[in-house]
Parts: sequence; structure tokens; C-alpha cells
Amino acid sequence: MGAKNLFLLILSSLILFFIYLKNPNDCFGWYSLYSGTSRNLNDVIFININTGWVGGDSILIKTTNGGINWIIQQLPVQITVRSIYFTNENEGFILGDWMSSTPSESKIYFLKTTNSGNSWSIINLHQVQSIGTIAYSKNFIIVTDNVILKTYSEFTGSSSSGRILKSTNGGVNFYTVLNFGDMSGVSFVDLNTGWAMGTASSSSPLFSVFKVFKTTNQGENWFNVYTDSQPSSGGLQGKAIKFFNQSTGYILATLGNTRFMKTSNGGINWTTNQYNHYNNRTMFFSDLNTGWIGGSSSTGSSNIRKTIDAGVMWIEQNQSGTGIINKLFFINNNIGWAVGNSGLILKTTNGGTSTIKSLSNSLPSEYLLKQNYPNPFNNLTKFEFHIPESADIKLIIYDLLGREIMSIVDESLQAGIYIVDFDASNLASGVYLYRLLSDKFSDVKLMVLIK
Repeated sequence: MGAKNLFLLILSSLILFFIYLKNPNDCFGWYSLYSGTSRNLNDVIFININTGWVGGDSILIKTTNGGINWIIQQLPVQITVRSIYFTNENEGFILGDWMSSTPSESKIYFLKTTNSGNSWSIINLHQVQSIGTIAYSKNFIIVTDNVILKTYSEFTGSSSSGRILKSTNGGVNFYTVLNFGDMSGVSFVDLNTGWAMGTASSSSPLFSVFKVFKTTNQGENWFNVYTDSQPSSGGLQGKAIKFFNQSTGYILATLGNTRFMKTSNGGINWTTNQYNHYNNRTMFFSDLNTGWIGGSSSTGSSNIRKTIDAGVMWIEQNQSGTGIINKLFFINNNIGWAVGNSGLILKTTNGGTSTIKSLSNSLPSEYLLKQNYPNPFNNLTKFEFHIPESADIKLIIYDLLGREIMSIVDESLQAGIYIVDFDASNLASGVYLYRLLSDKFSDVKLMVLIK
């Protein structure tokens, strides 16, 4: 390409309204996506690698390009979205709630769309009016076209109660099939067989009981298969449950810190591993061995961990990630998303593994961000940077208006020289900015992609 053509390409790129990013690179572990909101996000679901929805505090957003761009979809009521599920590209359901302290009132809504979320209708509303009581439903599961089960929880002071509710007409009406406590999860392995978990607590007398229940007739009847009792109101709290077959199931729970529980006999007995971290809000397994847990992090730790051996060992991911992870979702073993508080959306295309390479054990004397090479480039380039001390490092790509597109490095690194390979085969031609950032250093450079 001649100098004149190169100049025209750069000039035209400068006046573009924005640069469209088609698909991020495959080698950076977890990287952030721009959500367009600062509200807390509670759930995420994708029906393929491109189309997905994220819901949270009075917000629902949709993407059709893997999360690069998001559009707001209007709901008929202002609710906290707790759970989302789409049966296909058009039909979907939302479980959410609205609460008021004056007067003391909770409203739990079940919504449905038949046009990919462009419009929603209220198909069920449950109202609770009781002083000092709050109520909500955390999740639901669609067993058949007509059979839907949802959890329900009530809290009054330090006491909790709840139940499992069932619908046989697609969510229009629900009736109680199990009374217990704060019901926090349901998992089915076929049309008839499923498990549910919950915790009942009381302040007088002081106690907390965690139970696992099983059904063999689509949730019509339940029987208790496991009980854990604690002489306090802060006992074991289930966060996520997943069964793979009639025998094997996992539970993510918390009792002060993180507990990972595993059964091999249908929930009758559980082995429990305790971990001194707080990745205990959400769990997702893409197969029997491969899974992730997420939550909050402490200083120097991660907010996501991965296992490839059914929970025997957990590997830290997204190290020094400070955002709280509320939900994880994977479309396969490689492509997944995490959502959390303050509008946080993360994505991985390689199962969350970071491939930042250390070039040398020598200690640089100063911070340095080198020009990517080659530049201009066609698809493949490299970023090299030097850090003279241990630091929290970010390497961020922006459009020419200064809007963040993606964060390709966001972790704590030791002093050294690092290089990151970048494959831009799925990026649009144009001019991009990249910035190296730490507490003590910041530098920005320009790169040109020519195809």
C-alpha cells in the first residue's frame, strides 16, 4: 500500500463515528466489555455465541454480536431482574421483583416475550404486604413447555421461610409444592427428576437448617435427602446447584467463606471442601469436569476460579479482579461471560486462561510501553511492555473518541518484560489506541490495522 492510500485510510478512520469491533482476540483470559450501564447486573444467558441477554437492577440489555454492543430492552415494570431464560431466539422469560418500604410491600413478576425481548408481558404477579417482611424469587427452571418451577423466599428479621412453586400452564398460575426455607436453587436431569436446596433460619430459638430435596415426578412431590443443621442463624447457605445425572451433583455454598460440595449418590451424602476465599456467588459447569465459580475477591486474589477435575483443584483466573461477579454463563468450554455489580461484563474466548508471556527475568529500570510491532499490521501484531516493580497492570484498547472497547490485560504482575500476541483477524480495519496503565504510569500509543 502506498503512502497516499495509507494517509487516506488514517484520515477516514479519524472521522468515523466509531470503530466497530467484531470479535475480541482469543488469548487474553477474561477481558471487560462496555455494558453502557453502572447498575448491578444479576444474570446472563446466551442462546448462541452472538445473541444474549443480561439483566439487573431495573435494566435488561441484549447483544447480537457476542457482547461488544448492547441495546436496552424496555420492560413493562421497573423490577430487579433476578433470572432470565430463553427457550429459543424468540421465546424468553424473566423473574424479577419490586420492593417498597413505605408501605412495606413486595411484588414478584414473571414476564414473557415471544419476539426476542422487543416486548414483554406480565403473565404472573405475586404480591406480599406485611410489615417488616421482604420477599423475592431468585430463580426458576422450565421443565416442559407447560411445567415451570420457581423458588420463593421471605425474610422477617433473622427468620427466613420459603417454598417451591409450580406452574402447569406455562407460568400463568403457580401453586406450592414444597414448604421449607430460603429456597436458593433447582436442578433437573430429565423431565421428572430434580433436586432443590434451601435454608431455614430462626432468631428465636436460634437455629439454621440447610436441606437438599429430590423429586421424581416433575416437582409435584419432594422428599428430603440431606440435612445440615447449625446452632445459629448464619448456617450453610446454598448459592448454586447442578446435577449431571442421577448420581453426580455439585453445590456451591457459603458458611463464612466458600464451600464446594459434591455427591456421587444422588444427594444422600456430600463431601465438602472449604476454601479461604469468597468466590461463592455463582457456579457454572460446562461439563462434568470443567467449571467456574465467581464472587468477590480479597486483596491480591481473583474473583473467578476454574476447575478441570470436577472441583478437586481450583485455578485462579482474572487475578486482581476487583468487581463482584454475580453470574457466570458458558456456551461451551471456551466461550463464556461473567456479569456483576456496577455494570461489570467480562468475556473469555479461551476458558479464562491468560497467555501473557514473560520475556526475561531481568528487572527493567523503568516503565515502558513499546510501539506494537509490526505497525501498521495485517491481523497479527505484538504488544510489549516493561514494569520495574510488582503492580496492577491494565492494557486497554480504545476507539479514537477515547471510548474503551476492551481491556486485554487486567491483573497483578511481577516486575519484568512482557509480551502479548494479538490476532486481529476479526477486527475491522482502522486506527486504534492502546494504553498501558498502573498506579504510577500511563502511556498511550496508536496502531493501524490494514486489511
